[in-house]
Amino acid sequence: MARGSLAAQGDGGMGNRKQRNRRGGFTLLEVLVGAVALTLGAVGMAGAMLASLTLQRCEGDAALARVASRRVLEELSASDFTEAYALYNQSTQDDAGLSITARGSNFAVAGLRARSGDADGQCGRVMFPTVVSGGVEWLREDIVDPSLGMPRDLNADGVIDGLNRALDYEILPVRVRVEWRGARGDETFDLETILCRRR
Repeated sequence: MARGSLAAQGDGGMGNRKQRNRRGGFTLLEVLVGAVALTLGAVGMAGAMLASLTLQRCEGDAALARVASRRVLEELSASDFTEAYALYNQSTQDDAGLSITARGSNFAVAGLRARSGDADGQCGRVMFPTVVSGGVEWLREDIVDPSLGMPRDLNADGVIDGLNRALDYEILPVRVRVEWRGARGDETFDLETILCRRR
């Protein structure tokens, strides 16, 4: 009887060892599933980090555009009101006799890349409600541009007409625009205001 007991115990011992071996290690399938899960987690984290870096760059670019636009608008506001249009428009034909050198309509923004196809490579531009007629840039009251409040009586004569008001404007709508090539493609920032003659 003692022998039978020992034999039974011996068989049971081997059976327990096999069960322990099955429970003690990982199967190849479990290792593969774990590796796939870790890989997916790493790819997800890398994607999140890349999206975060892209967002930071976009926010940084937008901040540069805002600062540059405000700086130009402050310079324009600080200039002689009667010369503001001639100082910052595209035309060079009205630059004679100005008290300071004309700035022109385009300006660079350090840290921003110009869009492809940008002729002068400068991201910034000062814009007025104008049309070019006969090679001359006309400041006009009848331009339709709702964000600038146009059409509008610029010389306070009570009439909105299609004449050039470059010499007799009393208010001056202006848009400072920055266009650049950002991390997500082409970006634009506009800053708009209306300057008035100080009495």
